[in-house]
Amino acid sequence: MTRLGLKRALATLLLGMTALARAADPADELARVLAQPVYGSGRIASASKVDQDTLDAPSMVYVRTGGEIRAQGYRTLAEVLDSLPGTHSRYDRSYHYTGVRGISRPGDYSSRLLLLIDGVRVNEAIYDSATGGGEFPLDVGLIDRVEYLPGPGSALYGSNAVLGVVNIVTRNASQLAGLNTTLALGSGAERKLTATWGGELGPARVLLGLASQRARGNESLYFPEYDSPATHGGIARNLDGERDDKLYAKARWNDLTFSAVLSQRFKSDPTASFGAIFDTRSESTDRYAMANLVYARPFGEQHEVFARIGLANYRYDGYAVYVGDSADVPAVSVGDATWVSGELRYVWSGWQGHRILLGTEFQDNFRQALRTADLAPAPYVYTDLHLHSSRWSLFVNDEWQPVPTLRLNLGLRTDSGLDGRQTTTPRLAALWSPLADWSFKLQQGMAFREPNASENGNPGDAQMPGAGLKAESTRARELSAMWRPTQGLELSATLYALDIRDSIELVTLPDESNWYQNHGGMRSRGLELEATRVFANGAQARASWSRQRAVDADTGARLSDSPPSLLKLMLTAPGPWAETWIGANLVRVGPRGTLSGARLDPYLQLNAQLTYAPAGRHWSFGLGAYNLTGQRHADPASQDFLQDSLQQDGRLWRAQASWVY
Repeated sequence: MTRLGLKRALATLLLGMTALARAADPADELARVLAQPVYGSGRIASASKVDQDTLDAPSMVYVRTGGEIRAQGYRTLAEVLDSLPGTHSRYDRSYHYTGVRGISRPGDYSSRLLLLIDGVRVNEAIYDSATGGGEFPLDVGLIDRVEYLPGPGSALYGSNAVLGVVNIVTRNASQLAGLNTTLALGSGAERKLTATWGGELGPARVLLGLASQRARGNESLYFPEYDSPATHGGIARNLDGERDDKLYAKARWNDLTFSAVLSQRFKSDPTASFGAIFDTRSESTDRYAMANLVYARPFGEQHEVFARIGLANYRYDGYAVYVGDSADVPAVSVGDATWVSGELRYVWSGWQGHRILLGTEFQDNFRQALRTADLAPAPYVYTDLHLHSSRWSLFVNDEWQPVPTLRLNLGLRTDSGLDGRQTTTPRLAALWSPLADWSFKLQQGMAFREPNASENGNPGDAQMPGAGLKAESTRARELSAMWRPTQGLELSATLYALDIRDSIELVTLPDESNWYQNHGGMRSRGLELEATRVFANGAQARASWSRQRAVDADTGARLSDSPPSLLKLMLTAPGPWAETWIGANLVRVGPRGTLSGARLDPYLQLNAQLTYAPAGRHWSFGLGAYNLTGQRHADPASQDFLQDSLQQDGRLWRAQASWVY
């Protein structure tokens, strides 16, 4: 879809939503919008692909509800993920990456983390990316809750569920009834408009949403590595802009649910990555289109059936200018994939003490294209690959309760991968609850990650440095304890050990070219603690602390971009004035190393959000301040950058006003 076509679609949808709102019941819906609690229920949908309480899940689960997300002023999924125990973020001024348990390897696009929207894989079929910035196809305002399951998840989810699984559960038409609009203005000339409509269309409950954002970003950014007269003194001007457009639709009638998402994100790159000429046009565009039809129905008390079929497309377009022999050379890089996927599963609980899950999944990547080419002075194509791959799997999981205080979770999955090889991943988990308010969890499992199309290069050419890559394999063990003495207090602790073999990493060859290769392995050991307290007045305090050590398995050296400690504090409480709320969150990230071995100092970031939502009114107002300390820390860079590290932004602000019709 062209940019003009997408703008017309946005305008048409907004006009249609306004007309529907005028025809709807004009009852006051603001209370419904603001009624979501900041702590929410503990029910989840992804631990074992069945609903259950977090206390009863076979592994540790962390939940962030939509109410908490909005109260804290989180602007992107990346910021939500950064609030979780054991995670940290990295931004290269194009994409936001999430490190888990000290592992954030350069060039992997967070592909060891599996992202789901309502249980459906979002990691695309070119780079397997799981980045959470503006390129993530769902607007953060449509999130009902985020469920995070750290540790290996391949026994249920297959490839990429190595370090964890994140499931984003979307809001429904009842939560966003009527027409809801929000206008936000912020630093860097940010302007964002969102609109949703929820209601009944015939027999279906329908939710429609759009979000459109524009930001100039920093007018000038200084990079000392380019500080010379030939490169404009190291200052990149007006190369930090971003444009995001997102459409979402969900309709539910009886046992059928249809959902679709369409997004396009444009981002300028001021860093001159991949050897581009500094302070010249360099940009990327990410487009997602996904549609899914789901049938889910219980039959009596002992049978449940779930079926899904989906179609998706992802396209990446990159543009930059490089130095040529006689003139500057503009060049493009394109990744394009279209795939169809489906899942069928059946749950039977007719055998006393057991709940058995049987399922099968498939994904057919019937179009995978990679292209790199010079545009001028003479067109020249370097890469023009057209691939076709597919995967399918069978899995079984038995939740067995031999005695009231003990529950065993036995899982096994076999996958026929993209290269036709078979991979089997088992999981064993035990949950012991000696007392009603105590729960101890022990889990041992395996996971894997297949090389994706971008990493493999041309798998048919044995001379390619990236050809013949093997899948990564992971073994992990976890021991968790949860204590919930009252409804408003929960404490948890997790000890873990994970080992990754044949890790796929971006390495620099003797000719200074960068290629993906299987490179030894990695080890990570750590402890994660979290405490949540909900007070009688509705305030919530949350704190987590992580201690972790991730090293190269061969040398014992600490991995780059691997902080040894993480501290996170979050508070949501009534504000100083009537009908106001304050959200504040603090993140401290320990020291990290760069690829060159340099040490980056630890940093502290404090954000705050003030919300004014008077009862009985159709409007509300919010004001957010980000990085209040003003500390401009640096994040490690990958081999694709001349810079060893990239400095981040200072203080930022954002104001928003919402109206419910």
